[in-house]
Amino acid sequence: MYALLPVYRELLAAHVFFVIVWMAGMLMMPAIYLRHCTLPLASDAAGAFVVLERQIFKRMINPAMYAAWGFGILLILIPGAIAWNATWWLVKFVAVLALSGYHGVLSTWRRALRDGNCPSIAALRLGIAAPLVFGAVIVGMVVIQP
Repeated sequence: MYALLPVYRELLAAHVFFVIVWMAGMLMMPAIYLRHCTLPLASDAAGAFVVLERQIFKRMINPAMYAAWGFGILLILIPGAIAWNATWWLVKFVAVLALSGYHGVLSTWRRALRDGNCPSIAALRLGIAAPLVFGAVIVGMVVIQP
């Protein structure tokens, strides 16, 4: 897709921007869930958290993930942008798949909280670190390209 070559930098900027937005959402959701779990289930505050969590997912995290994936796919279609036989590319791709799976975990936790079931506090605390680890691997692979 040589037609994308003239807009490579714009695609890259859009990809990085949406990855940052996606990561920001996934970093804050476990902390929000932890706070939600401390509230009485039938309280007005718990209901407000349910609405807030849904809005963050539907208006921020999901669109950012779709855009990050979309721009990332456009980037890899540009000839010469990726060395397909490089190990760093495979490690990054596996980490992105894991990060996408974690996105699904956050969505599952959101629905559980909506239904009045709090995930384990230990899992939520571990969930705060998960996107940091995936992000470090992804950025490390892209920048260092070992």
